[in-house]
Amino acid sequence: MILLSDNDLVVKLAQCDLLDEALSSLEAKRSECFVLSTIKHSLRLGNPDKSIERYVGSPQAFERINEFLENCSVLQEAPILDLIDHLVEIPEIDVGEQALFLHAKSNHDNNLDYFMLTGDKRALRAICAYDQLQEFEFLRTKVVCLESCMMDMIDYAGFDYINEKISIARPQIAEEKYDKVLRAAFGKKRTQEHCLDCLRHYSNDIRWLLSY
Repeated sequence: MILLSDNDLVVKLAQCDLLDEALSSLEAKRSECFVLSTIKHSLRLGNPDKSIERYVGSPQAFERINEFLENCSVLQEAPILDLIDHLVEIPEIDVGEQALFLHAKSNHDNNLDYFMLTGDKRALRAICAYDQLQEFEFLRTKVVCLESCMMDMIDYAGFDYINEKISIARPQIAEEKYDKVLRAAFGKKRTQEHCLDCLRHYSNDIRWLLSY
C-alpha cells in the first residue's frame, strides 16, 4: 500500500492526534506514507513559533508532524505524464496537488496499490466539474479527504474514541486554525448519526472520487 498525502491533511490529523489511526484504518504504516518534498518549507517547520502561529495551530501538532516526518517517506520529483496537460487547465489545482495527481497516475499505470490523501476539496471539486472527467478515472475510489478519512476511522476505532480524541484536541488548537467540518461534526454533545450526516454533507459534491 502506498499513501500519497498533501500537507493540509497531515496538519489536520496531527492537530487531533489521529495520524496513526488514519493509517491503521487504511491498513497502512508510516513507512508507506509519502509526503510532498516541500512540506517542511511550506509549514515553516524550521521556525517553531512561526509554524505554530501561521500553519499548524498548536505546539502538540508541531511535535507530532515532526515525529511523523521522521518515519514516512518524501515524494521525489513528479513524473512527466500527459495528465499534466489537463492539470494545467484547472486553475484550482496548485503545484503541490499537481505533483500528487501525477504520482497517483504513475502508480495507477504501474499497477501499484495506492490512496491519495488530501484536504484540498477545492481541487477535488474542480476535477469533478472538469469537462474531461474521464481523464481522472484513475482517481475514482482512490481519494481520501478529511471527511472520508474520519468516516474510515469511525469504522475502524468507533465514534466514541474518535470523538473523544478530537474533543480533547480542540482546546489546544488556535480557533482560526481549527477545521470548520470538525467543528460541526464532532464535540461532546454530538452523536454518531449527526457526525456521519455532517461528514457526508460536506463531501457529497466530490463523492465521485471517494472510497466510500
